[in-house]
Amino acid sequence: MTTPGKKRAVRPNRGSTLRPRAESPRHHFLYVDVTKDEHKKIQEYCVEQKLSVSQFLADLMIKDALKTKPKRKRKVTIRAEFELTPEEQEKLELLIRLRNKGSIGQFIHELIQPNLEVQRLHAPIETMPLRYYLSQDEHETITKHIAGKGMAARNYGVTLALKAIDKARNKQK
Repeated sequence: MTTPGKKRAVRPNRGSTLRPRAESPRHHFLYVDVTKDEHKKIQEYCVEQKLSVSQFLADLMIKDALKTKPKRKRKVTIRAEFELTPEEQEKLELLIRLRNKGSIGQFIHELIQPNLEVQRLHAPIETMPLRYYLSQDEHETITKHIAGKGMAARNYGVTLALKAIDKARNKQK
């Protein structure tokens, strides 16, 4: 009889390796809410990468929870691009002038600021739940991390997943 080595187990139906064993069984789980399009995008990516959806989501959430946190006060610049007719542009410039704003960015920031100050974000969208399994330690780490984000756990996970998929696809190009 041979003793098992340090090799990772091979997933029989996909040919990829399993997640490393946790210290305790993965009986805990969390959900993410995805739309049908997001679900299809995540499933296609997982099939391409030979991962289970649970493994993909769990690995993303654990990685995010364990990485060093940037300073929350650091500012991020966002550039929005949208098309207007010349008449709409003139009206926008007039609104900016009437509201005593120096730029379109300041005006838009003033408009969206009340929505950004809401503690929990909610929107009427038809979703379906995806479950990912975690050990007790992983569950505690992730729930503590998400609690500090001010975003529902069901939405935060899918946001990370879609960013990771887009980043991976952009690398391939």
